Amino acid sequence: GELVVYDETRSKFSGSVIFGHGLGDSPLGWHWQAAAWAKELPWLRFVLPCAPHMPVSLNGGMEMPAWYDIQGLGDRLQEPAIGADESRVVWAELLEAEASLVGGRDHVVIGGFSQGGAMALYTALQLDMMPLVAGILCMSGYLPNHQHIESVLAPGRRPLALADMPVLLCHGKLDPMVRLESAYRTRDALQDFGMKNVEFKEYKYMAHEVCEDEVRDVAEWLKQTLPPPQE
Repeated sequence: GELVVYDETRSKFSGSVIFGHGLGDSPLGWHWQAAAWAKELPWLRFVLPCAPHMPVSLNGGMEMPAWYDIQGLGDRLQEPAIGADESRVVWAELLEAEASLVGGRDHVVIGGFSQGGAMALYTALQLDMMPLVAGILCMSGYLPNHQHIESVLAPGRRPLALADMPVLLCHGKLDPMVRLESAYRTRDALQDFGMKNVEFKEYKYMAHEVCEDEVRDVAEWLKQTLPPPQE
């Protein structure tokens, strides 16, 4: 099941952030950070879904929490992401559940770290219902199975609202797992889909991890994307 984190002094929330963990991790790995964001942005709920266990090719077929199989290709955008469609169903159901609590899909940001960030992009870009989500947050991630998404978002089949959907991509310059190049190519791919609101932030001394500046930037972006309700 998922872990839900929020400011317990409040009973009403005007927005929600679905945030997926990375390969081999669990929602608990992000509990501390979600709790810090919830304290700073008390009008938001943070929902941390839990990936299923599956064998991962990159790690010699060892079973671990994963949103999809990773082959470990140098070009992350070509990852076929076997299992991502099953995971996407789980994310989409969670999105609908949160949307009904906070006033609609356009009050929900979908995001994550590494494979969780990849999953957020993969899910949000394939929503065929309006309204779309409020925004997408991808930390140290990439767009998996680019070719498939390209066919889904062929010119003439793109929702008009996609052009303005806010996206925040954050990446460490020293990332040895998901190279900065994959993040650049993800940004370019999104812009090729006609998305005009893609913000890209890179962090000079950051590897495959988070840093204080990034955490602040994310909080600021969340505040703009899901602003506090007007009292």
